[in-house]
Amino acid sequence: RRVTSQYLECHEVDNRDRSNGATMRFKPECDFGANAGLGIARQVLEPIKAKHPGISYADLWTLAAVVAIEHMGGPTISWRPGRVDAADGSACPPDGRLPDAAKGNDGTREIFYRMGFNDKEIVALIGAHALGRCHKNASGYTGRWTNAPTTFSNEFFRLLLEEKWY
Repeated sequence: RRVTSQYLECHEVDNRDRSNGATMRFKPECDFGANAGLGIARQVLEPIKAKHPGISYADLWTLAAVVAIEHMGGPTISWRPGRVDAADGSACPPDGRLPDAAKGNDGTREIFYRMGFNDKEIVALIGAHALGRCHKNASGYTGRWTNAPTTFSNEFFRLLLEEKWY
């Protein structure tokens, strides 16, 4: 099974593992530790939503992700609209459905095994850490994951394999 953007969009356990609904706008999901710092990203997109009120938040967020990946030199990702926003927080998934860095490899495996991913697919998913950086106020950690945090590359995986880890 190849992990693709289409697989990630469609793969679900109970219809709450994907972007449809954009429930991260509501409590309690907006306060989940795994979502810490994403309020800033949502705020950055608000002027675009105001200018284009016909787009759902769910579509806006996924389109922004596709554009960001392509802008950083990543692959062209097929995107299509049609996600529908939830009306309130009653559709929020329970907390604990995203990995917690403090729980290490076992915690990451536990989360993704529940979703049906194997270790190879999990490694591909954590490769998202090739982009961006940690912010102390959001995750409790600070610093870049790679030397080129705004460039889509294999640098994260290279560092995992070549660096000495204690």
